[in-house]
Amino acid sequence: MAIDIIVCDDSRFARNQLIRAIPKKIVKNIYTAANGLEAMELLRSGKAKFMFLDLTMPVMDGYEVLEAVKQEGLRVMIVVVSGDIQQQALEIIKNYNVLAFLKKPLDSDELHNLLTKYGLCTVNDLNDLTDENEITFLDHSESQPFDELAEKINIATGLAASKIADMLNLFVTMPLPNIKIETGSVIFEEIKKWLDSDGNLIVSQGFSGGGILGESLIYFSASDIRTYTKTVTDKKDLAPSVRNSLVIELASIISGTLMRNFTAQINYIINFNFPGLVSNVDNNLSRSLANSNILNVELTYTIKDLNMNIRFQILFDHATTEKLKEIMALV
Repeated sequence: MAIDIIVCDDSRFARNQLIRAIPKKIVKNIYTAANGLEAMELLRSGKAKFMFLDLTMPVMDGYEVLEAVKQEGLRVMIVVVSGDIQQQALEIIKNYNVLAFLKKPLDSDELHNLLTKYGLCTVNDLNDLTDENEITFLDHSESQPFDELAEKINIATGLAASKIADMLNLFVTMPLPNIKIETGSVIFEEIKKWLDSDGNLIVSQGFSGGGILGESLIYFSASDIRTYTKTVTDKKDLAPSVRNSLVIELASIISGTLMRNFTAQINYIINFNFPGLVSNVDNNLSRSLANSNILNVELTYTIKDLNMNIRFQILFDHATTEKLKEIMALV
């Protein structure tokens, strides 16, 4: 039975990847949405009764879509496909009429098992998959630079968010990666400005290998440092060295989890330096980054229950930017 399907994800790369995994036999029309608001407009106009839904999106995220569908009594089968794998996230979506949860990166076998389980297709249909050039496929968006990189970073971000959530037993709001090209001098001035504020810290961890060179930076405000240290220890009046060690440990968990998952997705092995506090920008950060255009990946984790924000930044030099383009073409 062919049905109308909505694929809702802010990443064009992720939408197309999912569409190519759908058996052709079940597809009547496919409609795409880059955020929850677009998906709700399609649902309200009766475009589809089946939807694949991402959770982390701009404008209107997947959690808001689930609530809106519930409040408006819309009849639609929903499969959540997300990099947000926190246990708290899974508990939240249990409150809604969700058919299943599939984690990113999408495993086509898991998708096919789900579709056959609910009688939407048979095993014989699985060898004939959807070609977006052969169906009614409505996607008016344009491919964005580094779209595939953003999706892989997003998946790695979800694993790091899960680590933080497990540590603190609190829900972490997943960030959306912001990727742009900037000059080293602009970024370094921002770093210096941050460190000029009394009590602010930045933890740096360099990485290199196989033509990839860069730094990960995690920014901690003075207030966030106080909040975090009070959360993880009962001791008062911590010595600066103890406080700094706690912050470096947290930064190492975030950076290590995210970067190792990202490099695993692109089948690459890189070496990591020991993390340390940035005390002097010119001494701590790579000279090669200072004198080139930099691919700047920024994202911010939010822990609402602690009123805490953790800003994470990955800096790649120009040569690495070109290398990443080559790698993405192969994976």
